Amino acid sequence: MRSWYPHLCVVTALSQAAYNAARMLVSYRALALGGDGIALGVITALFALLPLVIAMHVGRAVDNGRPAGVLRSGIVLTILALLVITASDNLLVLGLGNVLLGFGQILVTVSSQGFVPLLSTPDQLDRRFAGWTLAVSVGQTAGLPIAGVVSSASSGDAGVVTTPALLALAGLVVLAVPSAMLLPVLRRPPSAPAEGKSQSVVTMLGIPGMRPAVFSSLVVLTSMDVLSAFLPVLGEEFGFSVLLVTALLTLRTGSSIVSRAFLPALLRMVPRRWLLLSATLCSALPMAAIPLAGNPVFMGVLLVVVGFFWGIGQPLTMTWVVNLVSVRSRASALSLRLTGNRLGQVLVPLGAGAIAGITGVGSVFVVTGALLWTSSGFTWRAVRRRRAN
Repeated sequence: MRSWYPHLCVVTALSQAAYNAARMLVSYRALALGGDGIALGVITALFALLPLVIAMHVGRAVDNGRPAGVLRSGIVLTILALLVITASDNLLVLGLGNVLLGFGQILVTVSSQGFVPLLSTPDQLDRRFAGWTLAVSVGQTAGLPIAGVVSSASSGDAGVVTTPALLALAGLVVLAVPSAMLLPVLRRPPSAPAEGKSQSVVTMLGIPGMRPAVFSSLVVLTSMDVLSAFLPVLGEEFGFSVLLVTALLTLRTGSSIVSRAFLPALLRMVPRRWLLLSATLCSALPMAAIPLAGNPVFMGVLLVVVGFFWGIGQPLTMTWVVNLVSVRSRASALSLRLTGNRLGQVLVPLGAGAIAGITGVGSVFVVTGALLWTSSGFTWRAVRRRRAN
């Protein structure tokens, strides 16, 4: 039982490497199959469609003591999804593969997040959520160069070839299977009085601070998705190679590694409310400025800034929502947070695709920056009210 956390981090890093890199490869594959900005927005939104419906049910299953089974199912489904995407020869099959990939991702993410509050004491939550999200960033950072290098080596004058890179990502997820099998199978006893009753979605949303926390997480995660999906399109407009776009996205994930590695130290030096606020406030302007940075060096600096502050926001919103609910509903609260994330991942890419089709891909980044700015206002109101109470 004591070794569960390293195994959890291994599964997280390997699976997130595949998810993050696959998002970029799906964009290139959609373009190769004749898709435009609108088609790319629809395919990107499909990733979040099924998770939007099932996230709360997955959270309830994890709260009831079944995180290991949910996680293992997600790993198998992820491998299957990557193989479907690899075999896709039209946009319809590619979209189906992305739906399956999103299903696998929500199973793995909810269950792996759920292990943390189920097997941790309250004073361990910040540190372990920071470590878990650090594993996410390490995986995302490692997955992008693997995909970029393999794609670049396989591509030629005919365009970007994604099939070998997608197979490499499927191989990474296969490597996560041994650690997934070693995670403990929990047998949750009947709820103790101290754990409280399982809370409904309506009850959780009515708790002061829950909606701003969900909205903050939603905006940050969908901003990451917009960046992963539309930076390749912007890069093609600027004449950037696949390797250069990969390097730029890697700078974003790499800076998130730095912020998450130093988050415990930052919490000792900076009040939590300021760190929560910084995730959206300090990333809004750099995100909006990305399409203005035709120079890749300047663009890289902007991506380092947004990645650093996004890296801070995600683990802190996890602790935020977990501490707002009863012990019996912690995984469900994390699922509610993820449901909000997936709602944003459905609506924002669709809107972004429409905007890109009408006004150009650069405007997508400007609108996303405006969303980050708006979210910072809600977060500021929530943390001020919480401090006053």
